[in-house]
Amino acid sequence: MAQIRTDLAVEAHEIAKNAGRLTGVESSEETIGHVKCTRVKVLDEHGEQAIGKPVGTYVTVEVPGLDDTEGETFLSAVEAVARELGEVLKGMQGEVLVAGLGNAEMTPDAIGPRSVQNVLVTRHVAGELSQISGMEGTRGVAAIAPGVLGQTGVEAGEILKALVLKLNPAAVIVVDALASRRAARLGNTIQIADTGIIPGSGVGNARFAVNQESLGVPVIALGVPTVVDAATLAVDLIEDAGFHADEAAREKIRHSACPNDTPMFVTPRFIDLIVEHAARLTGFAINRALNPSISYDDMVAMLA
Repeated sequence: MAQIRTDLAVEAHEIAKNAGRLTGVESSEETIGHVKCTRVKVLDEHGEQAIGKPVGTYVTVEVPGLDDTEGETFLSAVEAVARELGEVLKGMQGEVLVAGLGNAEMTPDAIGPRSVQNVLVTRHVAGELSQISGMEGTRGVAAIAPGVLGQTGVEAGEILKALVLKLNPAAVIVVDALASRRAARLGNTIQIADTGIIPGSGVGNARFAVNQESLGVPVIALGVPTVVDAATLAVDLIEDAGFHADEAAREKIRHSACPNDTPMFVTPRFIDLIVEHAARLTGFAINRALNPSISYDDMVAMLA
């Protein structure tokens, strides 16, 4: 059977619903201004089997077009993601470690490392320095971009596990690139999951799991889709045009889109700009969630 690749719970929910095998899953939507939020809750093992996601809560924030990083739509998106992230972090007191996963040298995979560049690091600001800088009372935040196995010879999850043992944070927030089934969702959709993440799983290269079980502390994952599986995109485009593809046709399309069964992924032409905007959005949203007393303008000044 042709596999539909997606990291987004909202899309997995759509697929399961259309196939008539949706049990153990709850879903709700709300739209505030330009921002649409969809919450998918996987309740039990039946839900896990239905959509292929671990038990937990997945919030998808969709924004129609991030044309700039200063406009009203962008600011609304920052506040929406910060609000949802803050809900997940409720009750978790203490320092937080933020990790930007992915390869900074490969643009579609650079969301994580570039997001970390927009995170306000405050763990080292204490005592007199916090008073002088006007950051007294801020939450301690540490940040790292651990790279990928091919660059360091060490799994990102192993690096984070060692850091967690040393820093003992209240939680870990990881940011990573995802795969979607819809080109329209690339760069303007953010998924927040309280289940952690398996880096590389969306492109068939699953690595060391980064979750509470592996690290020993709660792990919240923020993901932004930057690629679409070519076979999935081809089938969806054909069906969106009104042509029905049965399983045999889907398999033929899959082989045509992926010669020699080699997975192929598609990314937009303006991926550099998309990643830049999405990384700023996720970084600023993390700042607002962890230290809401710091205004957007102050963040801009501090990160300049």
